Amino acid sequence: MFDTEKLLTIIIQAGSFASAFAAIAAGVIMASVTKKFGTGILASGFKSISTGVLLIAGGIVLDALNSYLALSSGAFFAAVLILKELLFVAGTYIIVIGSKNTGDKLESLTK
Repeated sequence: MFDTEKLLTIIIQAGSFASAFAAIAAGVIMASVTKKFGTGILASGFKSISTGVLLIAGGIVLDALNSYLALSSGAFFAAVLILKELLFVAGTYIIVIGSKNTGDKLESLTK
C-alpha cells in the first residue's frame, strides 16, 4: 500500500535539506569574499553575516533530522530542540547586527 504520509514527510525533509545546503553554500561564498570595496566594509560585513547564515543552516539540518527520526519525547529530543532554537536565535541575531553595522559603516562613508 502507498503511504502518502511517509512520502509527504520525505518531500518536506528533502526541501529542508536543500534549503540548508543552499544556506551553507551562501555562507561559504559570503565568507570567502575578499574584494575590498572602498575600505573593505562589505567584505567584513559579509564575513560576519555568513556566520549567522551558517548557524541558521545548522538549525535547519537539526530540525530536518529531528523530524525525519520522528523524535517526539525524551531528553535527547529536548536537547536537540533547545540547540536548534539557540542556533536560530544566534544566527538571526548575528545577521541583524552584522547587517546594521555594515549599513552604518557604509552610511558614514557617504557623509
